[in-house]
Amino acid sequence: MFKMNASDELNDLAENEMKDIPRQSSGYLALLNVGRYSIGRDLRLREDDAIVFIDGETYNGDPSKFDDFLKNFENLPALLTVDRNGSIFEVFANGGLGCSYKFTNTERSDAIDEQLKEYEKRDKSGYNQYEALRNIRRDVKLNNTSYNPSATIFPIFWLISNRMWEPLLLVISTLAVSLLIHFSLFFLVYALFSLYFHKAQADIFRSYCLYQEYYFWMVFTASSEREAQKILRSFDKKCSFKYSHVGPPKI
Repeated sequence: MFKMNASDELNDLAENEMKDIPRQSSGYLALLNVGRYSIGRDLRLREDDAIVFIDGETYNGDPSKFDDFLKNFENLPALLTVDRNGSIFEVFANGGLGCSYKFTNTERSDAIDEQLKEYEKRDKSGYNQYEALRNIRRDVKLNNTSYNPSATIFPIFWLISNRMWEPLLLVISTLAVSLLIHFSLFFLVYALFSLYFHKAQADIFRSYCLYQEYYFWMVFTASSEREAQKILRSFDKKCSFKYSHVGPPKI
């Protein structure tokens, strides 16, 4: 009698443990915690963000091995399709996110499935990575992180196009002084500016935005600035843009 009771208790314990194991087929991979110094934090990912697709395919592996999967991904950067609070966006990742993961519950998974009915898979070669910086008035600046050759060839015009007036004044003043001293010095200084803007144009834009009290909000991919603004408006109906392609914000 004692042996049968012990056996029954072991069976019940095994059944209870199995109930606690997340089923891969029952949900999507989601972020449990975001590492403090990680690619996930740099990409402004948040806890409970669900990773729906990786290059258009669902991940069905072990959550603890997802970072290794991304590190060894054949076609980096990997395009991650992410669900956040019922809105879907995409972001490029160049390796493991440095996060811990879980699977979504049935209710969340069903809600994501409904969202995906309107989702269209596209070739990632047509996407650019954008950074959105926002101030307390919900004004937004968009930074296309793709290389822009105009910043290297014509740094002055690149600064004008991005309305970066203080750096523009510094560059013009430096070039003017060098021209007054000697033509060769002018060309040397111009070449140094071009080299610097070639390597650091994204950092220059970020630094200037922070100087103007714009702070990092989102990192995501889009095929155009219009689409980028549309994605941001889906997350914040009151955000506004200097040159809007989506109309004024809804107040």
